[in-house]
Amino acid sequence: MSRPPPNARSSVASGLAPPGPPPGYPTSTHGSAIFPHPPPMSVAPTSRPQSRLEPPPLSATLAPMPGTLERPIQGPRKRLIVTCDGTWLDADNGILRDGTKQPPSNVSRIGWAIKDTSRDGIPQIVNYQAGVGTSGGAAARAVGGATGMGLKENMREAYTYVAINWKPGDEIFLIGFSRGAFTARSVGGLIGDLGLLTRAGLPFFNEIFEDWQHRADERYVSKFPDAPFPGKGPFDAHYVHELSRRGLTTLHVPIKAVCCWDTVGSLGIPRVGWLENLGLQSRGMHAYEFYDTRLNSCVENAFQALALDERRGPFAPAVWEKKDNDRTNLVQCWFPGVHSNIGGGYDDQELANITLAWMMSKLEPFLDFRPSFLMGQWEETRAYYKSTGQKTRWWSFGEIYNSLRGIYSLTGARTRTPGGYYRVDPSGRPTGKRLRNTNEYIHASVRARLGLQGPGLQDRGVYEPPALKDWTFDTEFVPGSGGDGLMVVWTDRGGGSRKKGGQDKIPEARMSETEMVLLRQSPRVDDFVNGLKPPGAKHEKRRSKRPDVNGGTAPPMAGVDPRRRSAPPDGYPPVDTDDERRRRKRRESRDPDRQRRRRSRRYDD
Repeated sequence: MSRPPPNARSSVASGLAPPGPPPGYPTSTHGSAIFPHPPPMSVAPTSRPQSRLEPPPLSATLAPMPGTLERPIQGPRKRLIVTCDGTWLDADNGILRDGTKQPPSNVSRIGWAIKDTSRDGIPQIVNYQAGVGTSGGAAARAVGGATGMGLKENMREAYTYVAINWKPGDEIFLIGFSRGAFTARSVGGLIGDLGLLTRAGLPFFNEIFEDWQHRADERYVSKFPDAPFPGKGPFDAHYVHELSRRGLTTLHVPIKAVCCWDTVGSLGIPRVGWLENLGLQSRGMHAYEFYDTRLNSCVENAFQALALDERRGPFAPAVWEKKDNDRTNLVQCWFPGVHSNIGGGYDDQELANITLAWMMSKLEPFLDFRPSFLMGQWEETRAYYKSTGQKTRWWSFGEIYNSLRGIYSLTGARTRTPGGYYRVDPSGRPTGKRLRNTNEYIHASVRARLGLQGPGLQDRGVYEPPALKDWTFDTEFVPGSGGDGLMVVWTDRGGGSRKKGGQDKIPEARMSETEMVLLRQSPRVDDFVNGLKPPGAKHEKRRSKRPDVNGGTAPPMAGVDPRRRSAPPDGYPPVDTDDERRRRKRRESRDPDRQRRRRSRRYDD
């Protein structure tokens, strides 16, 4: 899904020789104990109580360093949007599964949603990069997906596209999911460290890329000691300065936004000995692992949607952190679901619709989208439910699939830990130091699914995410948080985060009007999400018995399971207690078919 761009040249930003603070750059003037430096609001508060106000994207473009651009920039000429898809995902060819076309990822969908031209006449040019493992025959696709083969080619294509087509004043957007998010972040880091190669420098891209990729390896010796220039040393500030002096690169050009759905640090590739012995998995594959957790100063806005319920060990998320005093607008938000629930690609796209709406809302200050696109996606999801004999599920109640299958079942499970990730050194070894300035939030869809006792993993039981085992939510008054100052805050009551130096409070992300369009399709969930109570008000306990709806002692339909094709005659089934679950597991262990019969009675007519 690539639209041909106009011709252009090159330029960019640095991380090795960072520019000074640009004039007129917006700064924050207030903060709170929960989020120390929130920028000003970008959305006017509504009359309803609002959840947490999160920092809006910056509205000003980073000014270039003096002397790096030929003339002052009056406004954007065009917008270059590079979208990088995940493994085995190709919106153009549509990899077939069981004779049906694979549902598209959010990377594909956000590219389709972007208008060709903005309201103010600026071209918005989308370049689509298919994921690894989408070319060649079945064997080639399998190896590409299992080993990450093709990542370097994807990075080279994305970087070269930007370098060839960028001109002063253009805006750059890098968007990706999974290994495509790795590509987007790596290209952003490469632009920040190296700049954008000029047409004179692009022929040396492979040699420069190898030097950059091994910049932290003291044992690395280049096979091309005289390329891109004679007597080059290691990739450092002097190396970059020499590239610039020779006219091979242009420095200090900003990236408007880097947007990711669930970047995984090790690319989600389990290290399997027999694959390495057969030569199907490189022992040097660690060179592709994403260890750069810090944002480059050339990135103005960085947004990442994270999967709260992903359990695969090799899929530990690569959470960003900001440098101290860095003005990059960073927002990272946790959503219910596993990796592909967040990035899209499953048959049930309900949860992916929510993360798509969130990402579109982050980019709305910079890009123009087709106004009816989101509702069209909601209608497609509704049609899927109808085709499978289900009623339309409530907002946030989409199926959470089991990703811990196949070869990944051998790699072990690892619960994700919001607010509790560590830095790693350039070689990938943990440093024991917690990430700082991560600007993490928890989305209201987590609270809705948990508070309304939505379905658990694979529609079994009720939703109780292990990642939030010791966390509870409540309301707090925070000045400057929008509306009447009422917001939702999640707190680690177990104290584990605090003891280990982690973050023990995470605010709930404030929902935008774009997101509310989907939420309003489920009025009762809408009432729950926006019906915030003041601090100290009585809240329904998570494990309480199902309310007596007929007696009028609870809001109508609270906790209804949307998968139910017909309501049982006795109203709502009771929530399982711990004792009941243990007894049921003992019975089911003696009779394997018992669980299947139980689920059939509960959910079928």
